[in-house]
Parts: sequence; structure tokens; C-alpha cells
Amino acid sequence: MNTSTKITTMMPVSGRIPDDLYQWLSTSSFEGATTMSDKLRAGLATLKRQLEGDADYDGALQTQRALGNNLRKQMARLETAHGHSEVIATVLEHVPALMAAIASAQTEDLTEARRLEDLLVQRSMQLVESLMRQAITRNARAYDPQVVTRHMSSMLELTTIIQQQATHTKEGN
Repeated sequence: MNTSTKITTMMPVSGRIPDDLYQWLSTSSFEGATTMSDKLRAGLATLKRQLEGDADYDGALQTQRALGNNLRKQMARLETAHGHSEVIATVLEHVPALMAAIASAQTEDLTEARRLEDLLVQRSMQLVESLMRQAITRNARAYDPQVVTRHMSSMLELTTIIQQQATHTKEGN
């Protein structure tokens, strides 16, 4: 068993930040961070992952989901009075996964680019399918029951054209 641990050298940093950023940092919570120094380190590590990418999908997914935490909290409060939006929940599930795939992508060659492309299309289609399921009934489980059907007309048009072309191609062979 390898018991060696990575030793990180800490470097002192001194600087001034605007009062509003100081207030935000002091009232923000970062997992495992209690002091201002801990919070600053956690915030900088998150910023680094966002700017440089995170080769680890799970780490990237955690970062992307964290970006939506404020909205999740607001939706939880809103649900008490107005119910649950399956549409918002669906988007909050799929979009961070898409962004994590992009942030963690390692596309050094064509094979990896094709793998990424397949994953992104697959996940995008899962999102579309989930939203289309909300159009099966007259009213979507959403704060605006017509939101999905109102935005589907061009997609239905495209689907019809694709089906017609596929049928035409089959008959031509």
C-alpha cells in the first residue's frame, strides 16, 4: 500500500479586494472550507478547473452542478408554493452533464473527437427526448404547462422531413 501523500507548499498572498467580494466570500460556503483562507483556496481551485478544464469527468460534473446550486435552492423554495417543474429539473440534470463532458474532454486525436461527438449527441438527444415526453399529455409538468408544445413546432417539422427522406431513401433502394 502506498502511504505517500502529496505535499503542497503554501505561498502567502497579499492583496486587496472590493468590499462586496469580501462580503460574498465571507458568507459563501465551500465544501470543507471554514476560514477565509480555506474559502479563497477553494474558490481559486474551482476557478482553475473552470478555466483549464477538468480531465476527470466526475470532478467536472461536480463543478458544473455547483454552478446551478443557487437555482436549485430557489426552485426548492418555489416548489413549496407552486409545485415541481419537471422541465426545469430535466434541464438541470442534463446541461451540467453536457458541460462536464466538454470540460473534461481529452481530444488529442480523431478517435477521441468522435467519441466526444457521440457522447454529446447522445446526451443532447436524451435531453430532447425527456422534454418531448412532457408534450405527450396536454399539459407539461411545468410552471407554464404549454412551454414545451409552444417551442416544439419546428422540431416536429424537422422530424417529419427526416422521416419523409428516410422513407424516400428506402423506396429508392
